[in-house]
Amino acid sequence: PPPPPGKGPPRRRAAAYAQPPEQSGPLATATVEGYHSFVPLDVPDASRRSRTPSFLCKATSSVDGEAYSLRRLDGPPVPPEPLAAALAWRSLRHPSLVALVDAFTATGPAADGRVGRATYFVHELFPAAISLERAYFGTPGSAGNPGTPPSMTPTEDGLWDIALPLLSAIHAVHSAGAALRIVDPAHVLFTDPHTVRLSSIGVLDAARPERNLPLPALQSEDLQALGRLLVSVACQNAGAAAPTSLRRSLSFVHASYSADLSRLLMLLLSPPEAAHASVHDAVALVSGRLMTRLAQGVGYADALRTELSKEQENGRLLRLVLKLGLATSRPSLPANESYGDHPDRYLLRLFQDLLYGSSDEEGRPLISFAQAVHALNKLDLGHDGRALLTGREDGAMVLVSYHELKQVLERSFGEIAAAAEQ
Repeated sequence: PPPPPGKGPPRRRAAAYAQPPEQSGPLATATVEGYHSFVPLDVPDASRRSRTPSFLCKATSSVDGEAYSLRRLDGPPVPPEPLAAALAWRSLRHPSLVALVDAFTATGPAADGRVGRATYFVHELFPAAISLERAYFGTPGSAGNPGTPPSMTPTEDGLWDIALPLLSAIHAVHSAGAALRIVDPAHVLFTDPHTVRLSSIGVLDAARPERNLPLPALQSEDLQALGRLLVSVACQNAGAAAPTSLRRSLSFVHASYSADLSRLLMLLLSPPEAAHASVHDAVALVSGRLMTRLAQGVGYADALRTELSKEQENGRLLRLVLKLGLATSRPSLPANESYGDHPDRYLLRLFQDLLYGSSDEEGRPLISFAQAVHALNKLDLGHDGRALLTGREDGAMVLVSYHELKQVLERSFGEIAAAAEQ
């Protein structure tokens, strides 16, 4: 499917630390349990599912400086027992779940600025993510707001991009002896073009604890909810999975999509009292597609490791260039006024001329990144090979090994580091 807007790590990073517009009132200056710099997030609200009004915003932690998603449940604070049940989700990590970081009760401002005690949930933040609901169904209009049209069109591959990760997440949760209870389009987020994650985990365990239904019934409802979600997306109609429309919607899916998808939906939507299908049955049914997805994931991880190794090399060379610049640019130190005139610094400046000041016979600058990288790699290694260094001003010529140059650089940088610690 076409990717949703706001994708890619650079854009996510920029969105996470973007400066908010000027704000006033309690929200602008609030600090709640070490979280500050609150910025309201324009995403679908969980209150429709939990029947509990809530306020979602981005906040920055004073502990690690990272940005997080902070949800404030309005109303009376959650009692200790349900809150402890919600905190149990912190130990569950899965790539298709937005991880719960913390949950606590504290005093802070609500969306309208009123300050009071409430329960807060802290989750990972995925800036620029959009909900599946918004991507496939758009947002309804209202007075003065025309709404937004859907940004994605359902396809066979797109449906499997949703079904397989969510089924994997449900499998992990059910295997851990829990139930999600929140599988719906408003809480499935596209955090990347083809990556979906379930958000708001643990909120319902605190806001609306379910004490009357046994765990198997709650887990069966997770599967039913996944089936209804897939039917709605396949038909691009939020009401397609309603009891009055489900039969007609399934007929459309059977006619428009693969037999594999139809069989999965029939399993997910089977009445609990009829077959008692479990998530393990669903995983077995789509095992072939899961194997394909696994192979794709391994290939993608290999490609990422290749790119990471390049960035590691870039970081290593950047550190070397910075040390070289620090060693040659400082004329003096507090305890050594003639630091910049020492022969060691002269050698390093000659090496810099080799890197950046080379010219051809006619005096035109020579720009060769490969030559510069080759020389820096030899310097970092302390290679026994020699470099002919030429002074542009005095015409001096020095033949020196890279091993000696590395020792000179380490001595020079060591003097700066020692002066900085005094």
